Amino acid sequence: MDGDYLYHLGLTKDDAPQFSDVKFFCTGGSALRIGEFAQVVADELSAAGLADVPFGLRPTPIAKTDRFSTYKVGPVLMSNHGMGMPSVSILLHEITKLLHYAGADDPVYMRLGSSGGVGVEPGTVVATTQGLNGLLEPEFTLPMLGKTVTRPTDLDAGLNAEIVAASEGAADFAVLPGKTMGTDCFYEGQARLDGAVCEHEEQEKMNFLRRAHEAGVRNIEMEATQFAAFTGRVGVRAAILCVALLNRLDGDQVLTPVETLMEWDTRPGEVALNYIKAELRK
Repeated sequence: MDGDYLYHLGLTKDDAPQFSDVKFFCTGGSALRIGEFAQVVADELSAAGLADVPFGLRPTPIAKTDRFSTYKVGPVLMSNHGMGMPSVSILLHEITKLLHYAGADDPVYMRLGSSGGVGVEPGTVVATTQGLNGLLEPEFTLPMLGKTVTRPTDLDAGLNAEIVAASEGAADFAVLPGKTMGTDCFYEGQARLDGAVCEHEEQEKMNFLRRAHEAGVRNIEMEATQFAAFTGRVGVRAAILCVALLNRLDGDQVLTPVETLMEWDTRPGEVALNYIKAELRK
């Protein structure tokens, strides 16, 4: 389009040139956490001499912040995506148009988040190889013009391996590849027993979670299938890095102390930064 207002970002096509150097786009659900991550990116890239960040600079949000908080530090663009597939879809459409208008050269997209682990130690970061829907199928479906459009949910295997390798020896926690189940619901859709409505029993839940684990699922969240399908459709190399806050085979409630959870929440960003720094040093 000759003119394009990216409504939810508060940016226009005319703003795009300032994003032409973007090589990495990182996104996560929480506006607070993405702001904290932006500060870490500024500090670490500056200390490593990989970005020209003035001393003492604190990244501030770009444009509108009522839906998404967006930051840029050198070649790294960051924004939170809210919770669930509809919200992340809006962000991905507008960020992708922005970077297309900017002429950014093959940027890598990385989603950073938290999740429920399936047969993995809490605190582990799962690097998603493929998204599965709630039926344990590797596809994302979207009603469009009265018809159902189905897209595959594979992620770039080479990029995934590079990201995992960049944290070998650099991280003091496990970074494991595995499939991720993306659901439309935090409670019922994830086979939980602790929601306001529950129509299944403990044994049914455990049977399903074991079946998911046998299918290769190592964590469950609410964005994987849409994120993988979208990035695959537009030809963007992408990865999903989520820390497991609990092992769902052991229960539904997160009982880990808050201080520990806060440390675990930084781990996906640490993995992403290990990869970013390795790439910028090439």
